[in-house]
Amino acid sequence: MRAITSFSIRCLSLVAALLWAPSVVDAAHASEQSSPYSTDLPQFAHLRALEARANDLQENEAQDALGRGRIIAGWKALQEAASKTFLQDGSVHPLAHIAKLKIASLLYANGEIDTAIALAEEGIAQSRPYMADYPIPMADSAALLGVLWTQKGEPERALAMVEATYGDFTQAIADKPSAGAILAKSNLEHSLSQITLRMGRTQDALDYQKASLDTREASLGPYHPDTVAAYYNYAQTLRRAGQMQEAEAIARAAVERASAHVDPSHPSYARAFEMLGIVLANSGRPIEATEFLSNALELKRRYEGADTLIFGYGIHNLATILLQRRQFEEVRPLFSEAEEIMSRYQGPSSAFPVLALAYNGQASLALGEPAEARRLLDDAFSRLGKDTKDVEALSRIVPDLVRSLRLVDLPDKALGHAVAYEQRVLASDTTDAFEIAFSRLLRVSATPSRDDRMLAEAAHAVLGAIRRSTVSDQAAGLQVRHLAAIDLVLETAARHQDPSLMLAAMSLVSGSDIARAASRGTEKLSSDHPELATMLSFRRQMSDRFEKADRAMLLALARGGNAADLQVELDEASSEYEAAERSLHERFPAWAGMGLQTTPSISALRASLKEGEAVFAVAPVYYGSYALVVTPDSAHAVQLTTSRRQLVDLANSLGSSVRVGALDEGASHALGHALFPQGVRDQLANTKKLHIHASGPLGSLPFSLVKGWGEDDDAAWLTDRFVLSYMSALAPREGKSADKVTSDALNLVAFAAPQIANFTIATAEQAGSASLQISDFFTRTSVDRLAVSTLPPLPGTAEEVRAIATSVPWKNKQLFIGAEANEAAMRREETSRADILVLATHGLVAGEIEGIAEPALILSTGADASDDGVLTASEIARLDIPADWVILSSCDSAAGMGGGLPAFSGLAQAFWQAGADDLLVTHWKVRDDIAAFVSSRTVLNYLGGMTKADALHHAIRQLRTESGIEGAASPFAWAPFVLIER
Repeated sequence: MRAITSFSIRCLSLVAALLWAPSVVDAAHASEQSSPYSTDLPQFAHLRALEARANDLQENEAQDALGRGRIIAGWKALQEAASKTFLQDGSVHPLAHIAKLKIASLLYANGEIDTAIALAEEGIAQSRPYMADYPIPMADSAALLGVLWTQKGEPERALAMVEATYGDFTQAIADKPSAGAILAKSNLEHSLSQITLRMGRTQDALDYQKASLDTREASLGPYHPDTVAAYYNYAQTLRRAGQMQEAEAIARAAVERASAHVDPSHPSYARAFEMLGIVLANSGRPIEATEFLSNALELKRRYEGADTLIFGYGIHNLATILLQRRQFEEVRPLFSEAEEIMSRYQGPSSAFPVLALAYNGQASLALGEPAEARRLLDDAFSRLGKDTKDVEALSRIVPDLVRSLRLVDLPDKALGHAVAYEQRVLASDTTDAFEIAFSRLLRVSATPSRDDRMLAEAAHAVLGAIRRSTVSDQAAGLQVRHLAAIDLVLETAARHQDPSLMLAAMSLVSGSDIARAASRGTEKLSSDHPELATMLSFRRQMSDRFEKADRAMLLALARGGNAADLQVELDEASSEYEAAERSLHERFPAWAGMGLQTTPSISALRASLKEGEAVFAVAPVYYGSYALVVTPDSAHAVQLTTSRRQLVDLANSLGSSVRVGALDEGASHALGHALFPQGVRDQLANTKKLHIHASGPLGSLPFSLVKGWGEDDDAAWLTDRFVLSYMSALAPREGKSADKVTSDALNLVAFAAPQIANFTIATAEQAGSASLQISDFFTRTSVDRLAVSTLPPLPGTAEEVRAIATSVPWKNKQLFIGAEANEAAMRREETSRADILVLATHGLVAGEIEGIAEPALILSTGADASDDGVLTASEIARLDIPADWVILSSCDSAAGMGGGLPAFSGLAQAFWQAGADDLLVTHWKVRDDIAAFVSSRTVLNYLGGMTKADALHHAIRQLRTESGIEGAASPFAWAPFVLIER
C-alpha cells in the first residue's frame, strides 16, 4: 500500500540530515598537509576564510527561506572564488564543485527542485575525481540526488549512481571513519533503501535501511539522536513494506530511546513520536495515531517554533491522519496552514505544498463543495506544471479534479484532464494496477459517447484492484483515493441501473472496515501460530506476483500490445494466489473469518429474503450518497439527491440531539425524506421487515429515529412502519441458523458491575500532583490502567441482570457480578453452554485508551496476570460462545469505531468468530430499569414464538405503550436498542 504521506516524504529525514547537521565539507582533508587542495596551504588561505564563513552560516543561520538565502550566498562566494583559483595542472580548485553540492541541497529545501537536481548532477560529475578528498559532501549529495531522480521516475539511473558512489565512498573513508563520514554512509544506505523500495525490491530496501541503522548504532551508540533517527527511518521502511508488527516494534523502540536519552528539544525526539503515530495509523489505529502526532506537533511547537518548516511537516502529517479518519472538516485549516508554511520555506511548487493543496481539495469535494475543490486542485495542478512526469503527485490531484469539473458542469475540461492523466499513467513505469484501472474509468466515464459494457468492465477492474490492495494490507483500510474511485463506481452503478455493481462496491467498503476492525485479532492470531505467519508471508508474495502480472496486463491492453504471454502469467499468478487463499481458509478458518469476505451476489441476497422482507443499504462514501434496495423479486441501485455531507450532517444532528434528550424533529424528517424518496418508498411498499445496512456515520444511528416516510404518514417513526434489524455485512453469512422461534427454556449467563481496577492511592496522588513531563506522552503497549480506572462504576447493571434473571423462566442461570465478572468466567463451561449471554459493562472503541488497540469490553481483573480486565475483540474471537443471542447492555456497545469505522464492526465480528448468532446492542447508555425491561421482554417474546426481530420490535412497543416506566415514551429510552443479525 502507498504510504499515507509517501509523496516526497522520503526526502524529509535525508534533507534534514543535510541541512541541520554541522557542515563537514573539509573534514576529510583539513589535516592532510599532503593534499594539493588543502586550504591550510598559504595559496588557498582566502578559500579557507570563505569556507569557514559558509560553514558558520550553515550551522548558525535560521533554517527559513531568508536564512537559507544567506547560507547560499556564503557558498556561492566560495564557489566563485574557487572557480578563479587554479591548480598547477590548470584546473580550478575542487571547492568550486563541492560548493555546488551544498547549494543544491539548499535549493531543494527552497522548493527549486529542477535547479537543485541540475546543480547536483553537475557538481557530482565534476567532483568525482576528488572523492578521496571530499567524500562526505559527495556522499550526501549523491544520496539526495538519488532520491530526487527516483521521484522523477528514474530509479534505475538513481540506483546506478548511488551504488557507484557508495562503493567509492566506503573505500575512501575506510581508514578515517569520522562521525560525519558515518552519518554520510548512513544517508547513502537510506537513499539506496528508498530507491530500491520504489523499484519493488522490498527486501533490498529493508536490508539497506537496516544497514543504515546498524552503521549509526555501531559508531554513535544506541541512544544517540542520529541513531534514534535511524530507528524511525527503519520503522518507516518496514511500514511501507507492509510489515506492520515489526514497524510498530521499531517505532516504539525509537520512542522509548528518545524518551529516556534524547533531549526533547532535539528534532529526533518529536520525529520518533511522529513516526509511531504514522505506523499506528497504517495499522488501523488512527485514534492512538492522532494522539502521538498531536503530541509530536506540540513538541515541535515548543522547541522548534510554529513558524518553521519542521512544524509545517508536523501539521501536514497530523492532517493526513485525520483525512484518513474521514474528518474532512477538521483537516482543511490544517492543510491550509501547512501549505502556507511550506510554500514560504520551500517554494509553492515544491512537493509538500502541492500535496497539501491536493488533500485540501479532496476534503472540499467530500464536504460537498466542488467549486472550492476545483479551485484548490487547479492550483495544485498548475504548480506541478503541465509537463510533469510525477504520476504519483498527479494521482492525488487529477481524479478529484475531473470529478469536480463534472460536478460544476465543465465536461469538456473534465474529459481533457482524464485523457491526459490516463496517457501519463500508461507512459509511467511506476504506476500500480489501481492507478491504471482508475485512470481508465475516469476517461471512460467522462466520455460523452461511452460504451456501457466498457464502463462496467472499467468499474469492476477498479474494485478488483482496490480489493487486492485491501486484502494484502487490511489494517490500513481504504485510502481517500480509493473512496473517490468507489464513489465513481457507485455513481456508475446508479446511472446504469446495475445493482450487482453497486452491491460489489458497497460490500467492499463495509467489508474493508470490518476487516480493518479485526486486523489486530489477525495479527495476534498470526503471532501465536508461526505456521500462519509463514503462510501469510507466502500469500503476500503471491499477491505481489498477481499485482505485477495484473499491472503488466492492463498496460499491455491499454497500449495495444501483444498480451498473449502476459495472459498466461496472469492466469498462473491468479491460480497461485487463489491456491494460497484456499490453503489459509482450510488451515486457519478463524483467520479467514476476520478478513475481507468474498463479494456477494444479488441472487444470493434475494434468495435469503422471505416474502415481505427487504434489504435497504445506504452508503455515503465520498461525495455522493447511494442506496441499494433488494426485495425477493427485484433489486434497484439508487443515487440519492442528498450529498454525503448533507446526509452525514443530518445523521449527526439527529444522533447528538436525542442523546441529550432534545430530539431534532427537523433533522429526523429531513433524513427520512432524503433516505426514502418516492422511488424507494414504491419499491418498499409491500415490505414489513426491513434489514438495514449502513456504512460510515449512518452506521452509528438507529434508524428507528427516522420520520418522514411519506406525506400520509409523516409523523410516524420508521419503527412504526417496519420491523427493523441491522446487517453488518451485505451477504448472508455461512453457518447462519434459520430465523427460528422457540418455546423451550433457555440457559442464561450474565456479567455485570465489574470492579474497575484502580491504581494505589500513592500512585494516584503522585499522578495528580506531578506536572506532566514530556516523556509522559508515551505509554507502552500495556493497558493504561490509570485511564481505565477513571471509567465510572456500573452498580445499576447488577440489578439489571437480576431483573432479567427473575423475569424469565430459565432452564439454568448463572450470574457473574462484581469481582466474579472476570475473563476467567468467560472461559468457564457454563458460559460456553449459554443460550443467552448478557454483558452489562463498558465497551471501548479501538484506541480510546492507550494500549487497547482494538474494540474491547471491561471486566473485573482476575487472579491470573493475563486476566487484566480488558476483554479485547481478538480475545473474544478465540472463546467458545455458541450463544443464540449475545446482549451487550448499557455500554454504548453499538457506538461507531473511532477513526471512521462503522458501528458493530469489531465486537460483533468477534462474537461471531466465537460462534455466537445474533446480537442485541445499544447505541448509547440507557437507564438500568429500561434496559432490564427491554432485554427481558425481548426474551419472553422470543420464548413465546416470535422471531428475534419481532421479539425486539414488540418489546420496544410494550416499553412505549404498556410499561408505565417514567420517560419510556421518549425516543432516548427506546431508540438505542438494535438487533444485529449475523
